[in-house]
Amino acid sequence: MFCSSDDATPSRFHHTEADLITYRDLVRALGAPPSEAICRYLVPAGQHLVFIGESGQRDWARVDAQARARWPDLPSMGTTASDDKILESLPERIVYQILDSLKHHDMEIDLHQPIMPDVGPEKADLTLRRRDAACFIEVIGCCGVNRITRNDYERRGLERFERREAFYRRVGITPVCIFLNLLARPEDLKALCQSLVDRIADDGRDREMSL
Repeated sequence: MFCSSDDATPSRFHHTEADLITYRDLVRALGAPPSEAICRYLVPAGQHLVFIGESGQRDWARVDAQARARWPDLPSMGTTASDDKILESLPERIVYQILDSLKHHDMEIDLHQPIMPDVGPEKADLTLRRRDAACFIEVIGCCGVNRITRNDYERRGLERFERREAFYRRVGITPVCIFLNLLARPEDLKALCQSLVDRIADDGRDREMSL
C-alpha cells in the first residue's frame, strides 16, 4: 500500500496498486475521472476505492493525484467537458462526451432545455436532436437503477428526477434514463449512446421521407 513518509504503518485509507490501475482504466474508458459513487457499482474491483472515497475528499484526491503522476495523459477532474462546455454534474459530462464523440455532423446536443415549454418548465438533462427528431436523456447521478440512496444529497437528487419523471409521464414521453450503475460499465454505456445516435438518425430519415 502507499503511505506517507511519516507513517510507516499501512493504512486501509491508502490506495493499493490494484486500486490505481482500476481507477486509471475507468478514467480512460469513461473519458473522465469517476466519482466514488460510480465505483460503488464496480464490483468487486472498486470496493476499496469506495471505502477511500467515503473517508473524505482528501483521500480521494490522493488517488487521483497518484494516478495522474503515473499517467499524466488522464483527463482532468470536474464537470468541464473536453470541448469546454460546463455540465451540471460529472455523470452528465461523461454521457455528453460520449454522445458528442458519436453524433453525426447534423446532430446537436442540447443542455437543460425545456421538454415541452408550452406545458411546463421541466428541463431534460440532455437532448439529442436531428432536425425535428429528439431524444430526451436523463442522467441520474444520485443512485443506481434500484433507486437506493445513501444520504440527504442523493435523496434530494432522486426527488428532483422523480418530479421530471412524473412530468414525462404526464406529457406521454419516455425518456432514456441513465443511472450510476451503467457508468460503471463503460462499454455498455457507449453501446447505449450509439443506439441513441442511430435511432435519431433513423427517425430523422423517416421524417424526411414522409415530407
